Amino acid sequence: MTNAPLMLDSPEAPTAAVDPAAVKRRRNYLALALQLILFAVVLWLPLQIYGGDRYQLPLYTKYLAMAIFALSVDLIWGYTGLLSLGQGLFFGLGAYAMGYCLILQQAALSDGRPFEYAADMVRPDFMLQCRLNQVPFWIGPLINTWLAFAVALIIPTVIAGLFGSIVFRRGIKGVYFSLITQALLMAVFMLVSTMRPYTGGVDGLTNLANLSAFDIDFKMIVPRRPPNPAMYYLIAGALTICFLGSALLMSGKIGRLLTAIRDNENRVLALGYNTALYKTFIFTLAGVLAGLAGALFVAANRSAGPQFFSIAESIEIVIIVAVGGRGTLIGPVLGAVVVGAGKTYINDKFKMDDFLQMLGMSPTGNSVPLWPIVIGLLFILVVLFLPDGLIGGARRLAAWVKGLVWRTQIAN
Repeated sequence: MTNAPLMLDSPEAPTAAVDPAAVKRRRNYLALALQLILFAVVLWLPLQIYGGDRYQLPLYTKYLAMAIFALSVDLIWGYTGLLSLGQGLFFGLGAYAMGYCLILQQAALSDGRPFEYAADMVRPDFMLQCRLNQVPFWIGPLINTWLAFAVALIIPTVIAGLFGSIVFRRGIKGVYFSLITQALLMAVFMLVSTMRPYTGGVDGLTNLANLSAFDIDFKMIVPRRPPNPAMYYLIAGALTICFLGSALLMSGKIGRLLTAIRDNENRVLALGYNTALYKTFIFTLAGVLAGLAGALFVAANRSAGPQFFSIAESIEIVIIVAVGGRGTLIGPVLGAVVVGAGKTYINDKFKMDDFLQMLGMSPTGNSVPLWPIVIGLLFILVVLFLPDGLIGGARRLAAWVKGLVWRTQIAN
C-alpha cells in the first residue's frame, strides 16, 4: 500500500505574514488622527457655543492659555518623568513681562504719550504710590509689545537652561528635583510679594491696557457689542503651533529617547547617550512654553500678581495634567479646559458653607471658595481610579468595549 500525501479538497493560498511594525504604525497614525480630531473639537466647540457670550468666551480664552502651560508640564513630567513643582516660575516670568508692558502702555495712554521708552515716561500708579522717581531702566523698555514678548520667552529660556544644566549634570532627579524646583519658586514668590515699588507687591499689576499687535486691537469686551474673538484666535493659534510642534518632537527620535529616560535612565546611559543634555533641552523647552502661556494669559486676563509664583498654582497645573492624562499631549489640553470650566462653575455656585451643610455642620457665614477642597479630592480620585487620566480611562473603556464585542461575536 502506497502512502500518498493527504490532499485537501479546497486548497488555499498561504496567508501572508503580518508585519508587527506596520500594525504598530497604523495604530500610531490612528491614535494621532483621533488626537487631532479631539484637539480641533476642544478649540472649535467653545467658540461655537459661547461665541456671543461676554462672560464665557473670555474665560475659555484663558483656559486655552493655561492649556499651553499644562502642555509644558506634560513634556517634562509625562514624557520625561521630571515632576517639577516650580513650573509656575516660568509662567510668572512671562506673565510679569507682559504685565509690565501693558501697565506702562496704560499709563502712557492716560497721559497721551506714545509707547516709547524715555527717562521721563509716565509711571504707573503703584510706582507713584511708592515714590519712585522714574520707571526703572530694566522695566521701561518693556513698553514695546514685541520686546515684552521676546523677554517673556528669553528670560525663562535662560533660567531654565542654566538651572537644568546645573541640576541634571549633578544627577539630581526624583523627589529631590521636585523639592529644588519648589524651593526656587518659593524664593521668587517672596521676592515678588515684598518688592512693591517694582512689582506691585501682593496687589500685583492691575488695570492693564488691552493688547494691541499686528494692527489688531485684542480688546475682548466692547460696550453693546458681541465679544471680540480676536484674542481667542490668537491664543488658539499659539496653542495649535505648540501642540503640533510638541507632537512632531515626541514622535521622533528625541521623543523616544525622552520616554526611554523616563522608563529606565540607566539603560539609556549605558547606550552612550548624554541624558543630562536631553533633560536640559526638554526642561528649557518647557520653560519657553510656560513663559509664552504666562504672557498670553495676562494679555487675556489684564492683571498679573504674585499668585502666579505660588506653590498652589504650580501644584494645580500638575493636577490638571494628571486629570487629562500625562504623556498624551491632548490630555493636558483637555484637562485645562475641563478643570478650568469646573473651577469657574464651582466657585460661582458653591461656597464653604455649602460643604459644611452637606456634612451636617452649622454654617460659619464665610464665603471661602470650595474649589481647594474639590481640587484635592479630584486629585485623590484620579490617582486611585484614573491613574492615566481621562484619556487613559477612555482608552481602557474602548478596549473593554472592543473585547466585549469580540467575545459576543465568538459566542454567536
